[in-house]
Amino acid sequence: MSGESADYQGPPANVPPPPGWRVESVALPGEPRRMPPQDHRAIDAAEQRARLFTHWTALVAVTLMFTVVIIGVVRS
Repeated sequence: MSGESADYQGPPANVPPPPGWRVESVALPGEPRRMPPQDHRAIDAAEQRARLFTHWTALVAVTLMFTVVIIGVVRS
């Protein structure tokens, strides 16, 4: 710090903006839109198919991993 005072003078003075610097406005929201009707039976059927797919995928993956482990144990 060459030539500068070691004492911190603090932040600059806060000068408030002049009155009327912003136009006052109030935004009024519009009416909410109506949601489309839902087919709950189709949603439930899709969830059931997704759950079945997930279970079968996990079963196949576990079977493959178990097969790889068994082959590894038999060869060693």
